[in-house]
Amino acid sequence: MAGMTPRPDPEIEASWLAKLDRATKAHEKARTALDELVADARAAGVPLMTIAKHTPYSREWARKIADRIDTAREGDVK
Repeated sequence: MAGMTPRPDPEIEASWLAKLDRATKAHEKARTALDELVADARAAGVPLMTIAKHTPYSREWARKIADRIDTAREGDVK
């Protein structure tokens, strides 16, 4: 098929997939840490607009993330 990128040798593909898996795992870990910090900052009284200026989240997303983390934490306490 014209325009399709040919698949690399299985060894090369496996190497790239392992790199992608490691980067994805690191990204998920960093994202979780950031989400928890957003919730902690809001709980400490930092305004959502200020949180939004210092994260890749809008004010509304920061609020939703903090709400989700708070709800999950409340579930862990019960």
